[in-house]
Amino acid sequence: MLPVVRMSGKSICSRLKNIITGLRTGLIVLGVMMAVPVSNAYDTNYSLHGVRSSFLLNDIFQDKFGTSLMYLSNTWNNTERLNYITRLKNNGDTHIDVYARASSGVLPGGVVDPNENLHAKLKQLNDNGLKPVLWMTGEQRQGDYKKSQAVHEAFIDKTIAQSDGQVAAYVVGLELDEYWAVATVNHYVNYIKARTNKPVAVHLTPGVGGHKKDINYYKNADYIFLQIGDHLSGDYVADTELAKSMLNEALKLGIPVIANEYSYRNETAASKALGDLMCQMGAVGTGNGRTIQFCGAEEVAKKKDHTGEIAAVIGIAVLAVGAYYLHTNYDFELKFDATDNWQSYGTKKTFNLFEKEDTTINFNTEFTHEVVDDFNNNRILFTFSGTF
Repeated sequence: MLPVVRMSGKSICSRLKNIITGLRTGLIVLGVMMAVPVSNAYDTNYSLHGVRSSFLLNDIFQDKFGTSLMYLSNTWNNTERLNYITRLKNNGDTHIDVYARASSGVLPGGVVDPNENLHAKLKQLNDNGLKPVLWMTGEQRQGDYKKSQAVHEAFIDKTIAQSDGQVAAYVVGLELDEYWAVATVNHYVNYIKARTNKPVAVHLTPGVGGHKKDINYYKNADYIFLQIGDHLSGDYVADTELAKSMLNEALKLGIPVIANEYSYRNETAASKALGDLMCQMGAVGTGNGRTIQFCGAEEVAKKKDHTGEIAAVIGIAVLAVGAYYLHTNYDFELKFDATDNWQSYGTKKTFNLFEKEDTTINFNTEFTHEVVDDFNNNRILFTFSGTF
């Protein structure tokens, strides 16, 4: 336990001056700090933990509706979109994976125009109970990756400015290691994160670190979208041990993993069974269907209420200024006592109302601010004392 400290009027005046100066300086510094972002971590109110989507429903080369990625295509009409939403929700989905651009038209699903304002279509998804996960660049065959860095950055700027309020999360692109180096992917992860508080994910070719086995692709990503199968030869639904091994390897990286592309047709029992297994092993979400509801959990950060702390600082500052003024102009006594869990700041003065022979009557006034185990209390005390 710390000793009780009692200080003279002059020394406490000096201390109070320093406190007041420090408070002013601290408020200025705090104002500067609040103006500068110190972290690009995503807001956990937009966590993807528990995400449930099904972006492969059939042969993507034969079926216009084979993948949800083409949902924003300008060749889909409104009735087709609403029917697709119903289909996904019947499969238990909470989110939907969609391309922000797909320029080549190589798939029956059509083209997602990079110049289109997608806000209205994304809002339709939210209004109907599906949260969009926006994939910013399509697979290699779409050809969008070939554009210059300036074009990519302008597209990212435009898309986030127009639609961020309707987007649950972003994926930099599909199978990024097919066409971009590690440094390029890292750049776009950071570029997107600097413009949104939503999560940003990385998706590579099958395997941890993709076909290059380079885990540096995941640097600064909030989530790994882990491709387990090749979605061309029936995937690895039958090879459960390989899927388990791949997931365990990814989990060791310490980045939340969403099991992705482990089935060609996400509405099948086999696909859902593997999705369930991935959840039970530690994946925090699935992209190819499952039956169980729970899959990963993340506590949403609660916003701390600083009202009491602010009131305490203001109380001390006001009392310090008032006490210093009373001491200087009216000869009030200044008080400061402290132990390891208690502090008291204040000022008091005794007025002699009557004094004759052995009889005195005094009027005492005291203003005190106390902090006991982080509990703040302000007190004004008036007392009479005397000898008779």
